[in-house]
Amino acid sequence: MNYKSMVRTEVGLVSRSIFVDPGIYERELQNVFGRCWLYLGHESQLPEPDSFFTTFMGADSVVVTRTNEGVVRAFLNSCTHRGMKVCRTDRGKAPHFTCPYHGWCFRNDGTLIGVPGMREAYFNELDRSQWGLREVARLEKFHGLIFATWNAEAPSLRDYLGGMATYLERMVSRSDGGIEMVAGIQKWEIPVNWKMIAENFLGDSYHVPTAHGSVVDIGYRRRPKLRGYQISLGGGHGFGSELGGMGGGGATSEEYDKFLAGVRDNMKKQNDPADQFIPLGHGTVFPNFSFLDNVKFRLVRMSHPRSATLTECHTMLFVDKALPSELRDKVRRDFILSFGPSGMFEVEDGEIWSEVSDGLRGHMSRSLDFNYQMGLGHDKPVSEEFGGNLPGRAGWYWSELNHRDFYRQWRELMEASDERPR
Repeated sequence: MNYKSMVRTEVGLVSRSIFVDPGIYERELQNVFGRCWLYLGHESQLPEPDSFFTTFMGADSVVVTRTNEGVVRAFLNSCTHRGMKVCRTDRGKAPHFTCPYHGWCFRNDGTLIGVPGMREAYFNELDRSQWGLREVARLEKFHGLIFATWNAEAPSLRDYLGGMATYLERMVSRSDGGIEMVAGIQKWEIPVNWKMIAENFLGDSYHVPTAHGSVVDIGYRRRPKLRGYQISLGGGHGFGSELGGMGGGGATSEEYDKFLAGVRDNMKKQNDPADQFIPLGHGTVFPNFSFLDNVKFRLVRMSHPRSATLTECHTMLFVDKALPSELRDKVRRDFILSFGPSGMFEVEDGEIWSEVSDGLRGHMSRSLDFNYQMGLGHDKPVSEEFGGNLPGRAGWYWSELNHRDFYRQWRELMEASDERPR
């Protein structure tokens, strides 16, 4: 396929076909999700030895464990005998996993420790050391966030994040003790390509006044101030927000904003210009780790690809460990009211994305381009706009700067050779 003709970021045009083509989806699983660093979860999901949870890396199910020695490891959730999932529950605690098909048993460090009929059927000739669970090539953590990759030749996680790390730290480590996940994970499927969700979180402030006007009308959110920024960090990573924090309105945001003001005051002594980006706003770490950090709550959204036109969404609420207990429940209720399958924002976004996807069924619609020309050629260095030696390039609050960088990175990976990660 000619990806240069499909993704022409230099003129702000992207073919609609990349959101529906099954062949492109299959190549994404190999070239994007098989090579990038992917978010697995947070250390707070593994509170003690033998804790585990399951998630996805692309379309592959993986099980993430904390071994008896306390080490975090991640494995393909697939028995090496016939491929059955060895773990079929979301989370729990177990020192080992037994395949329900033929009974092969694996310790939570991946080692194959039990094979029915080892003496009678295999004549003790099966080398169990060669048939443990397939482990990820690399696993690294960023302030409690757990990432992994199948690519043994990938750069370090910190190098992969690049300049995004400077800003992401303001979301995950701005108070003593860092953050923790609360209230479980909301999971649901939506008939849309994963990229539509990732790009929306990445930099689409433009849709808020129109798509979410009803939320403004009932007073849950203040009308957008149209004073803000979109910041691109290269590598497909970026974020954006209103100046002073997005999403204000209502009693809970006032209380939470007071807590954030205290966090800012405590950080002022560091005199770091990056601290002005608290709360961070909306953003995406390429390819599918998205977040929303506003004056009401802070969430992480994973958009797991299930087909060219189906995505499984996982949404998680995070709070500072230092957040007072009386405010935690209010933050949790604001989160549920806003996002998740029944959240006000989510219902509006989901209907629009689904309708867009449905509209791409036809030949004529798929033959056209999406327009990403907003702000083309009008970005400037972040350091010039906000001072200090801050990384990245900045566009206005309504800009598709981040989208263009996202699809530039996507095109580069899709054009790469077909060699599989080792």
